[in-house]
Amino acid sequence: MLKQRLLTAGLLIPLVIAAIYFLPLFYFFLMGCGIVALAAWEWCLLANFKSTQIKIAYVLLTLLMCALSWCLPFELFILSGVVVWIAFIVALFRYPKGVAVWQRWAWLRGISALFAFVAFLNALLILKEASPTRVLIVLGLVWVMDSAAYFSGRLWGKTPLAAQISPKKTVEGLLGALVVAIVLFLALLFWVHPYNQAPLGWFLLLFITALVCVLGDLVESMAKRIYNVKDSGHLLPGHGGILDRIDSLLPASVFFAFGQMILS
Repeated sequence: MLKQRLLTAGLLIPLVIAAIYFLPLFYFFLMGCGIVALAAWEWCLLANFKSTQIKIAYVLLTLLMCALSWCLPFELFILSGVVVWIAFIVALFRYPKGVAVWQRWAWLRGISALFAFVAFLNALLILKEASPTRVLIVLGLVWVMDSAAYFSGRLWGKTPLAAQISPKKTVEGLLGALVVAIVLFLALLFWVHPYNQAPLGWFLLLFITALVCVLGDLVESMAKRIYNVKDSGHLLPGHGGILDRIDSLLPASVFFAFGQMILS
């Protein structure tokens, strides 16, 4: 499994970096639409949408919203994404009581994720417009935190982080990931503008982004737990589905873009 994960990552990471730096914004948007469409299809499994017609309609509606967002200021969808993710996080902390409304209303499961997907796409576009390096910083933060949480959890993990939702995640894994996030910020502080201009503000933003990385992963785990699903898909060998790979990136990109709007 680890060998498959490394091989898949080794193939995908150079392609993603090339797309970030060399694709014009519109083609980057189209690539993002493709990723969002795949994630929306996989979300249908976690949202318990069983009809193929409903799944296709949901993906088409998501793409329609993405197209609409291209015609409007990207910032309009960021705030809605922040609100949706705050609602997800509240449900997470109130689990299992907090998911009663989620289970009762299928439309809520669909609409909330739809806004999360569109906000994610717009966050990437905002960051790329500001500087492609900022997209890479968010991706890098998610990648290194994921790896740090995995290895520190395996080496030292004893205390469950959220036993009812994801028994394998540990407090020690979270702490290892946060230490790596702090080290990453210190590196950015010396080498990347504008982080050396307002270090405290950017540090708080990076720290919040690091925290929501973990919470994004737990939100997907919560949805899987509710409907007894192991993986969102099998598209990426060793990683599961697209949604399994971007679950942390969905909130991280939105909160980072929102913070950039405030700090810049």
